[in-house]
Amino acid sequence: MKKFLSLLLVLFLISTFVACSNVSEQPNQGETESETAKVTTTKATETTTKAVTTTTTKAETTEPENPFKDFYEITWLTQLNADYREGRWDEAELEDLFNVDLQVWPEDGRNTERMAALVAAGDIPDFFFMPGAPRDPFGMYEEKLTRSITLRQMRDWIPGYVEAMEKIPVGFQYNLVPGKTDEYIGFTWNSLPGCQYFYDATCINLDWLEAVGYGFDEKDLIPVKMTVEGYERFNDNIFFTEGHFTFEDLNEILRAFTEDDPDGNGIDDTYGMLYLQESAWTNMTQEGLFGFVHDLNYLYEDPVTGNIVPKYAYTPYKEYLKWVSENLYKGYMVKRPGAASWDKEYQAMSATNKYGIYGVNGGGYLSLNSDTYRVYPPQNILLSTDEEARFVIGPMFRGPEGKLVDATYNIDPYGTGTYRVQMVGAQVDDGKLERICRILQYTMFDSRENYYKFTYGIEGIHYKWSGEPYISAMIVTAAADLPEEYRGRLNVFILNYAPSQVQQQIDNAVNYGYWSYMAYMHANGLFEKYALNPVKYISDVYMGKDLYNEYVEENKDINAQLNPIINDFKNRALNGEISNFDQEWAQYIDQLYANGLQTLVDKYYNNSAFQTYDPGLKFTIKE
Repeated sequence: MKKFLSLLLVLFLISTFVACSNVSEQPNQGETESETAKVTTTKATETTTKAVTTTTTKAETTEPENPFKDFYEITWLTQLNADYREGRWDEAELEDLFNVDLQVWPEDGRNTERMAALVAAGDIPDFFFMPGAPRDPFGMYEEKLTRSITLRQMRDWIPGYVEAMEKIPVGFQYNLVPGKTDEYIGFTWNSLPGCQYFYDATCINLDWLEAVGYGFDEKDLIPVKMTVEGYERFNDNIFFTEGHFTFEDLNEILRAFTEDDPDGNGIDDTYGMLYLQESAWTNMTQEGLFGFVHDLNYLYEDPVTGNIVPKYAYTPYKEYLKWVSENLYKGYMVKRPGAASWDKEYQAMSATNKYGIYGVNGGGYLSLNSDTYRVYPPQNILLSTDEEARFVIGPMFRGPEGKLVDATYNIDPYGTGTYRVQMVGAQVDDGKLERICRILQYTMFDSRENYYKFTYGIEGIHYKWSGEPYISAMIVTAAADLPEEYRGRLNVFILNYAPSQVQQQIDNAVNYGYWSYMAYMHANGLFEKYALNPVKYISDVYMGKDLYNEYVEENKDINAQLNPIINDFKNRALNGEISNFDQEWAQYIDQLYANGLQTLVDKYYNNSAFQTYDPGLKFTIKE
């Protein structure tokens, strides 16, 4: 009998649970599924009811934890904050989103006197970019003025920064805390465009070139398309092409520009070119013809000695100085007077439109409303001297051995020193550091829209697109035309990071006709063709920190001996005081090696621990 009753009880319980299941799948009208579940479960067991009720109540009352519940005041200083307006639109947006008070210091981080005063007083911002700092980033860290950040913290709090660096991973070797492999003294500059363009280009007066019989076929000339409204009339004044002039052609063009009256005014008042002190403006037009560039960190294998040496001991440097000397003597090249700064004299001399060949900024011709760039050729000529003049820009001439090279603006996307590191004050704890990182992740990496907004401003206010967004050229609103509340320097709440713009430049040129110098170079495979890769590059990353530090210290004393020898030889060459370059070069080289160059070569330049330079993927990354 007991077994029979037990069986009945089991069957009753099973039928009860089946009924509960059926009811819960079809709630009554107006009754939620959770309410039905509670009712049916009650029929099953009181204990289950209590458990479900407790769980449901907890779910109804629990809210997601606010990741920004702790409020922070964050002091902030960047390179060009001197005219910053408190409470600006970008500051207000970030303060609301991240529960912070951003206190932007109205300072210019390049002002060395002001930065020295701040550091001396112990006034260190929480987050800052300070090119004018009295000490380099390692010095700031060693004096406990700044704090470090680990790779793990970066991965957790600002993952976009790490992902960007992984594209050219040599960046992880930059700015490491001494003795560490995964901890950094700050945020390393990462600018892919910086190593994917040439700062300079060769520019020739096209009217003069045609006048002396060296014109181009019209189909080979690609016209510029201005990106600043109001200057469209200059779309047919500047062209891009790849010239194939030999060294003999170049020398004849220099002569003809000087002697054959290329402007047709009947007066002997024209010259082949201005000679400029070697700099980022001259690589393609001057020293690049001989296979080297202005940057002394670039090292070469000398064809005579076989040693790895800087340009001043590189045999082609002799040929370069000889060429310049001869053309200065003939009057085909003209030096600056040297009474004022190079840029002021260059601006004034070039604006006369009396020189046929210029080393120019590779993109300045597009910035016709910029007071910084409108004063240089060829745009200063178009704006102030002859708006009908025509110019052609690109790689043009070859040197005596058929060479033509240029230096990428940066050797890779990264760097060390005050201009290449953004730092965090030592007073910042992990909580505030995380908040800073979250802000930077939002402004730089969360979306393309945010990146453009905090870097370039608000679309429709600070700029508009000439065509499809993010592909076409930006048409920038002049500062004077901006509403008062939107004026002032942008780029405040950002990292010094920029993705590759190669594909965007090509697409904008091909699809919309906005050809520019570097768009032309990239689209035609000319950038990698003309970029110089040194045998070695002087840097703590490529040499190793210990070897580099030792080199820096020893090089100070050796340079004090070498520089007078180097400067004397060059000055005598430019002044026409060297009659036999081969003989005096041999004496010059002997002096260099006897006064410390031999030590530099043996201990550092030829050292196998100093790795050879590898460009990696810098020529292939396009976006």
